[in-house]
Formats: sequence, C-alpha cells, structure tokens
Amino acid sequence: MRPRSPARAGRTFVALVAALLLAAAAPCPAAAQGTGDVTAARVLFVQGAKLAREGRWEEARALYSRSLAIKAMPLTRYSLGVAQKETGHLADALASFRAFLAEPATPTTEPYVGPARGAVVALEGRVGRVTLAVRPGKIERLALALDGKPLRAAPGQVLELDPGAYEVAASAPGFRAAVARFSVGAGGSVEVPLALAPAPAPAATVQASAAREGLPPLADPSEGSSSRTLPFVVMGVGGALFAGGAVLGLAGWKQAGDARSSTGSDASSARAKGIVGDVLGGVGVATVGIGLYLLLNEPAPSTPKAGSVTPWLSASGAGVEMRL
Repeated sequence: MRPRSPARAGRTFVALVAALLLAAAAPCPAAAQGTGDVTAARVLFVQGAKLAREGRWEEARALYSRSLAIKAMPLTRYSLGVAQKETGHLADALASFRAFLAEPATPTTEPYVGPARGAVVALEGRVGRVTLAVRPGKIERLALALDGKPLRAAPGQVLELDPGAYEVAASAPGFRAAVARFSVGAGGSVEVPLALAPAPAPAATVQASAAREGLPPLADPSEGSSSRTLPFVVMGVGGALFAGGAVLGLAGWKQAGDARSSTGSDASSARAKGIVGDVLGGVGVATVGIGLYLLLNEPAPSTPKAGSVTPWLSASGAGVEMRL
C-alpha cells in the first residue's frame, strides 16, 4: 500500500469516525423489525470501522462486505468503497461509490456525497475498460468467465477492470469454447475478440443423418487406422526374420571357420546354419517389401484439426485468442 500524506490520513480518519458516530446515533431499526439481522450488520460495521482506523484495510473490507450483505445501508456502502480503494480494488470501489451516490441523499449521508463524487472522478481515470467482441453475434446460452469466475455481462458491454492481465473464456452448447488472454492499463481500453466455431457433430449423429437422406454410411476413421496398422506389422515381422537369418548365418560362418576340416560334422552343421540363415534373410526381405507395398498403396488418413492460437494487438492492449 502506498504511503499517504498526513492531511489525507487525517481526512480519512475524521470521515470514518464521523460515520461511526452517525451510525451509533441513528435509531436502531432492529427493534422495529423484530430481527437480529440489522444488529448483526451494525456490529460488523462497527468492527470494520475500528479496523479501518487502525489501517487494517483488508480486514475492514471483509467486515464491511459482510455487513452490507446482511443489510444494505448507504454508509456501509460508502465505507466499503473507501476500504476497496485503499486495498487496490479500484473497479469495485468505483461501483460502490456510484451505488452510494445513486441513493437519495439524507442528512446522515449528505456529508459524504462530495467525497464520493471526487472518488468517482479519480477512479474513472485509473480503471481499464474492456469490451468482449463475441462472434457469432447471437448465441443462445452463452457463458462467459473471467479468470475462471462466472462473468455476468453481455457481449459488447464495457467492463471496468483493475489494470492487469486477465483470461476470459466463452462457451455455448454446439460450439467449441474460445479462450483469450489480454491485458489492460490504467485509463486504457481494449476490445477482446472471441470467435466460437461450431463443434463437429458426433459420428452417431452424422451416420443417422446420412441414413435419413438415403446416403451410404460414412467410413469409420478407426477402420482407416486399423488398415494402416497391418503394413507396419508385416514389415516388423519381415525385419525380425531378416535379423534372425543374419544372426544364424553369421553363427554358421564362424562355426565353419572354426571347423578342423571341410568334410566333418562341424562343417556340415555350419553349412546347414548358413543355408537356413540365407532362407530366413530372403523371406524377411520379401516380407518387408510386402509390408512397404501395402503401406504405400493405403490412403493416408486425414489429420484432425487442432485448436488454433491467434495473437492480436491493438493500440491500448494485446492478447492471445485460443480456440479449443
């Protein structure tokens, strides 16, 4: 957190103390409503104000958020905006101050209207603005997510975000999901393209459609894969035969060299090994040739299209779009 000037710290302290005193002096609506919810919200607000005076803004922000969820009070919303601003949640703080100003001013909230307006002006120059350009233009049940969290925004709507890097994802039934990474600077604006491509129909659906149209059934891709496996198996067997023949032939050649005479039993055994080795080697070469012939005469299967990655660049930001 960046250091603040003594004058600014003093103004913040005075504003928070005033908010605490006004909250304590206001009539408690819990008795009128007969519930403990408002009392619980007041307790959380008081605890948050105490932490804010101590400079523990992150803890104060959490307590203000819990208090506002129980009971939406204007001063709680204003105090939450201050805590969000101090902790660097600029876009959230801007939304909180705008919501505070949207409510009718009362004698209790009037002293904070001016500071809230000043905060809005300052924050509008510090947040980034992002527009999601989703194509096609109209997609039913479109789901958007920002950094893995659901995003409740319509395509084309301008989003106000804290400066930084983000990842946005778009998905819809019948389409392949699209993911884009982008960054936006303080006061900058960027348009993020998200193009959803139609997802391929399942094989069963395609076959059923072809049957209804009276067309011949489409070939199963797995069949092409199986047909291309056979040549490799044949070549593998041929290679093994050739290797076995070579080993046996070499053993016969060595044995013949070690034989005492060319007419003895050792010489006869060596000649037999050499003949068998030559036969196995020849059969192996022929088998490899058959496998190679089968391989060259089989049509190559089509390569499936993988996801695409497209970088993009604009005057105020950059990113990468990915189609899955």
